[in-house]
Amino acid sequence: MIDQFSVSLVTAVVVLVCAVLFVFDTLLRRPDQSGRFWAAGFLGAVLTTMFYLVWAAEPDTAWAVIGGNTSAVVGTGMMWLGCRGYNRRPVLLPGVVIAAGGAATAAAAGVEFGAGGDDWSGAFVMFIGLSVFAAAAAVECFRGALGASRTALPLGIVFALESLFYAARVVIVATQGYGETFHTWVGTVATSILTVVLSITAVVTASILRASRVGLRGSGRSEDGVGAVGGILPEAAFAAALTNNARRAEARRELLAVSVIELEGLEYISTAFGLDVRDEVVRTWRSTMTENAPTLAVIGETGTERIGVITVVTSALDARRQAMTLYRSLFQSLASVEGGVLPAIGIGVALSDVGGYDPDRLVDLASSAAVRASSGVASAVLLAESV
Repeated sequence: MIDQFSVSLVTAVVVLVCAVLFVFDTLLRRPDQSGRFWAAGFLGAVLTTMFYLVWAAEPDTAWAVIGGNTSAVVGTGMMWLGCRGYNRRPVLLPGVVIAAGGAATAAAAGVEFGAGGDDWSGAFVMFIGLSVFAAAAAVECFRGALGASRTALPLGIVFALESLFYAARVVIVATQGYGETFHTWVGTVATSILTVVLSITAVVTASILRASRVGLRGSGRSEDGVGAVGGILPEAAFAAALTNNARRAEARRELLAVSVIELEGLEYISTAFGLDVRDEVVRTWRSTMTENAPTLAVIGETGTERIGVITVVTSALDARRQAMTLYRSLFQSLASVEGGVLPAIGIGVALSDVGGYDPDRLVDLASSAAVRASSGVASAVLLAESV
């Protein structure tokens, strides 16, 4: 019979190796929102296993149980945020929910320990949090960009199994307590097996997904941080330029146009035709942007695989004309890429007479319009409307 300490030790080793591999890969790649959240989720898993390893060696250590329960819930929540980030969905409100869930888990464990609880103090609240956050992560894996990529299917299945497993724990504890049924079917050994399977699946899947979207640090960049292909600014520099131009345009009451160009289907191209074809599509996209954007336009990244353009226009018609010229150039250039398929091109344009001169609002409006435009249900170029 394998003792509890040995099971916890093996689980800790597997989780630690997976976390180190993913965090190391994160350091090698250009910063992206989903990768940072996933890395935080893996670090949460490491903390969880370390805390529980301490608890397995010293069962009376209350702080280890409180820390393990909390980091387990928050770590799973971070994995959910990573999935939302990959699907380009808002993460602020879910982040608040995760923080509340972690605080509730810690409080439940602390209160029950203070009242003379045992090793499972606060576990019921933890089970609820893990089930809810794993279910939310599973849902994200089956929609949006993750749903379009078959690579995310195993991750979605494992998250769904995790949610069902902890839901079963909730039901068993609520009806029968921590008795023989609990330890036989959903006890420590079963949890360790699930953790190992989830860790291995997550590190492989998340690494593949990120590799298909985010290149290595320094690839396609010059030493001064400006894009090597024609001077496309990195995200931070583009945001600073937009802030400065918005301030100047507002002072002169000029009509500022922010365009965001979205390519839909890059994940499919990676899966079906390989990373080489996908990289060629991205290189063609970037070079075409710099060659065909208006002469005095500022061009830069606005997020993962999105490029923004800042211009001053005379009217909405002028902004649409510029965007259509850029769209036609992109269509012709991308259609000529050998060995691939043409991704869906969407251009969203936000004007300051609709969205004001707030830089973040202009980018958000243009990005939303670009997503709608690339979906194929509307024109390839859309002017954003006030919301």
